[in-house]
Amino acid sequence: MEITGSSVDRAPSAPMARRLLASLLLHANEQVRISTLVDELWDGEPPRLARKTVQTYVYQLRKEFAGGFGERLLTCPNGYRIRLDRDEYDLWQFERYLAVGRAALDEDDPEEAARVLREALALWRGDAFADIDTGPALAARIAPLAESWLTTVRLRAEADLRLGRHHQLLGELRQLTAEHPLNEDFAAQFMLAAYRSGQRGAALQAFAQLRRHLVGELGIEPSHRLQRLQSDVLNESPVLDLGPAPAAPTDLGARAAKTAKHRFLKRPIAQLPSDIRDFVGRQAELSVIVRHAGAQSTPHLAAPQVVTVLGGVGAGKSTVAVRAAHLLRSRFADGQLYVRLHDEDGAPIDPRAVLRALLRDIGLPVSELPERIDELARVFRSWTADKQLLLVLDDAGGPEQVLPLLPGGSQSAVLITSRVRLPGLPGNVIVEMAPMETGDALSLLSSLAGAERVEADLDAARRVVRLTGNRALGVRAAGETLLARPMWSVTELADRLGPEACRLAELGAGSLDVAERMASGPLRLPEPERRALGRLARDGGSFDVSWTARVLALDTSAAELMIGRLLDHHVVELAEARPGAEQTFRVPELVRLAARLRAEGTGPAPLRLLTETSTACVLQDPCRVPKLTPAG
Repeated sequence: MEITGSSVDRAPSAPMARRLLASLLLHANEQVRISTLVDELWDGEPPRLARKTVQTYVYQLRKEFAGGFGERLLTCPNGYRIRLDRDEYDLWQFERYLAVGRAALDEDDPEEAARVLREALALWRGDAFADIDTGPALAARIAPLAESWLTTVRLRAEADLRLGRHHQLLGELRQLTAEHPLNEDFAAQFMLAAYRSGQRGAALQAFAQLRRHLVGELGIEPSHRLQRLQSDVLNESPVLDLGPAPAAPTDLGARAAKTAKHRFLKRPIAQLPSDIRDFVGRQAELSVIVRHAGAQSTPHLAAPQVVTVLGGVGAGKSTVAVRAAHLLRSRFADGQLYVRLHDEDGAPIDPRAVLRALLRDIGLPVSELPERIDELARVFRSWTADKQLLLVLDDAGGPEQVLPLLPGGSQSAVLITSRVRLPGLPGNVIVEMAPMETGDALSLLSSLAGAERVEADLDAARRVVRLTGNRALGVRAAGETLLARPMWSVTELADRLGPEACRLAELGAGSLDVAERMASGPLRLPEPERRALGRLARDGGSFDVSWTARVLALDTSAAELMIGRLLDHHVVELAEARPGAEQTFRVPELVRLAARLRAEGTGPAPLRLLTETSTACVLQDPCRVPKLTPAG
């Protein structure tokens, strides 16, 4: 057992600690009950304080790996779990290489199979658990692991035989038949290698030795396969001659898989944005996303799992999707792809350009890519058909943008974020992002501005949260504003956010420009919906269908359709209604302010309008300009 960090083996030296760690590693990312660990450590004869002793061993492991690996050792109810990423555990890497090497042989690609299987074997340092005093559970895993190693050796030898490397294999196969005298696979491979090397006698002698061991130890004859091989060697059958080299794949999707497979295995694609350390709340939404995206597909369906996170601008969709994607990383061994589907100016990106970028990232030469979007999508589906991939499509504009980007096969998952509903996506599970709970919003504010500062002025903090509409972007901006203005109290920030004309401008904090972000919401609406939103945003209260019809000069049916389209774009939300009362609606607070300012402006540029508004706030109240006291 080795745990390397900075090229130094950091595995514990104490025998019981090594056995405990090995038990956790064999069940990495799964909870191991304390009772299971007790059985492994003391084999049915635990000491009186066994549970306390296990806790002591865990404490010692955490202390020894403090600040790094130790943070992966998590306490669970009645047990422990060690958390690892897919590319951090050589057993998982070995199993992945073995699966891909086997598949390459099945696809008649011995060159790729031999290369990948050699990498699998290079991960072995010796017999499994050779340096650990094993208990019953670890001991039971030794034989299956040894069998996996033998299978990998056999498949690699098979690939080398197909490539005409029989001369190089003779010595290795002679040793393997001596170490495993009852193994028919190694005997058959040695016979074939010897025959092709011009050593018929050695091939027949190998058969005779195999038969002698089988009859003497087990009382059975060699299988019909081996007997037929002996007959072919005696008769110099042409079926034993080396066949022609496999042809290079002509299909572009197959070439993409072959070009990228080996590079991809060595370093799986990991394009996810960084997670944030001050993530707060959203546990219910995360639970739904992880449960559905990480679920096994129905066997008879060849389609990926699809989860869409819906919400208005600034609701926190992307943050939640990225957090969920990081939680799911270990379930998708072949990597994670991330794509933004709108550019910096808010324009949707052509899915053809997205596909070309994805295929370039997986290793296919750009010069070989087709032009038509249906052909690009076919190549992408072909490459992803047998992969375990997580694809994050951030800020989708519509189903027509998403459908060509869905991977093939059933082992992948797709997380989509969007401001607008996406009808027509197969098997789509929808997660709606409601406003933050006030408690979670206060926790986020505290994590940014400081807990003592917020707790000292809790009523004002609740007012700040309410003035942002409990919207994640607004709460984060408020916290960062307080962080950047240590001379302000929370009450002062709440007072500055009070006037509606100044609120969005006051929430500008460095690169986190709430005014610009919120202004992009109305801009993406079709013109009729944009005008309607501007009129509905003039008042801050809730409204019903009848009021909407009067304000927009529409009949009732048309007003209902308009409200429905605004709901689909998440610029209108349901308002709380009394039981039995007519359903009412409202425009979310920051969306309302952005839409109102734009509707009342004279020019089309929302940034200019908001800048002018901010300047007007300062001119109306010079006290808003921070006073600077000279040092000393």
